Amino acid sequence: MKKLLSSHSLSLHLTPFHSLLLLLLTSLSFAACSDEESDLGIDLIDSATLYHGIYDTLYADNAWTEFDDSLQTSGYSFGIIGNYHDATFGSVSSSFYTQIALPSNATDIAFDSMVIDSVVLSFAKTQLFPDTSATYHFRFEVKQLAEPFLSDTAYYSFDQLPVDENTSFFDGTVSVTYYDTVVSLKLDPSINRIISRSATAEDFLAETKGLRVRILNSADEGLMTIDLTSVNTCLRAYYHYVYDNDTVSSIYTFLIGAGTAHFTHFSHNYNGTLFASGNPLPGTYRLYLEPLAGHRVRLSFDSDLKAFHAAHPWAVIHHAELLLPVAPEAPSDHPDQILALTKSATSSNWYYIDDLINLYDFAGYDGSYHSDGNFYRLRVSQQLQGLLRIGLDPGFRLHLNSARHAAQRTILNGLSTTNRPRIAIVYSE
Repeated sequence: MKKLLSSHSLSLHLTPFHSLLLLLLTSLSFAACSDEESDLGIDLIDSATLYHGIYDTLYADNAWTEFDDSLQTSGYSFGIIGNYHDATFGSVSSSFYTQIALPSNATDIAFDSMVIDSVVLSFAKTQLFPDTSATYHFRFEVKQLAEPFLSDTAYYSFDQLPVDENTSFFDGTVSVTYYDTVVSLKLDPSINRIISRSATAEDFLAETKGLRVRILNSADEGLMTIDLTSVNTCLRAYYHYVYDNDTVSSIYTFLIGAGTAHFTHFSHNYNGTLFASGNPLPGTYRLYLEPLAGHRVRLSFDSDLKAFHAAHPWAVIHHAELLLPVAPEAPSDHPDQILALTKSATSSNWYYIDDLINLYDFAGYDGSYHSDGNFYRLRVSQQLQGLLRIGLDPGFRLHLNSARHAAQRTILNGLSTTNRPRIAIVYSE
């Protein structure tokens, strides 16, 4: 270990020439010190603060991949619809469930006297996967639910609601391109009987029940991410009525997604993949992060943390970051961010690490992918200091930040690889 030097002020009376000479010599001494240190010390310099201290590294002693089987998907701002398959992660299908609601300022509706000309279901598209620039020919299916949502219920990725198999509001192929910002489905006229009614806002929700939207796997395979907060994600009824011998045409916009109860259902098939052998999967050589309720990673530094604590009981952590090297065979389309959770030594509940709670606005740093080193890096300074106080590591649980609405996945190096998961630290004592 080597200490990073810091300068001290000198209370000497120097001429301007000697002052300049001293400044140059001091600068050269810093440069010489930096040349002797490894790149690790340089990488640990935060963009806002220069840390002086001793640097060290803790290596993970236990890691595995496990099913992410408790992902809540109700109430979120984005959703995803479609199907995808690859040799490593198998197959995944995603379906979207939503209520049909009146506008937020409407307490009731009197629509039974209107003549409905057409009804269009629209989604604001944000991303296509796996090829973001391709044109997909998706076969959409829209069905009415057979029972209403439970308003006081949280829905998870494994939840499903039954549909009325005797009705189909849409079943057809729609081309979706990179340039499309809105995907619209003109629904079958049978939808008219669902929305042509007089009712209070609450009764309307119960009577219309809701919709299930999915992309059938009989056409192009791919996934489409949708923005549920956009005004373009909605159900529009184009209608007319006669007033004072004149025909008046208008549009009524119903809410779907944001402003209503909604959730996304994910279904996986791991037959023929390494995940078919069981759960969890040891992280000896590889660790797998898969979105859409696929897989998450568990990681522990308990052995090295205890050894460091025994050797440096009064250590003050100035900076620490968790480095997660990406495996060579990982997909080149990297997920945007990895999140880290932890738990107390006496609790089974998981919480965001302290650094993520307090420093979440450090965009591009915490949990982001860095192409120059081919790794993800997460700030864990406060978390590590807290673990040193209790003298053990209950472990980290790693998730993909966009796991509910983006299909990018990644593969990390495991414990027995040369470039393995580690925590690089700068400390003093």
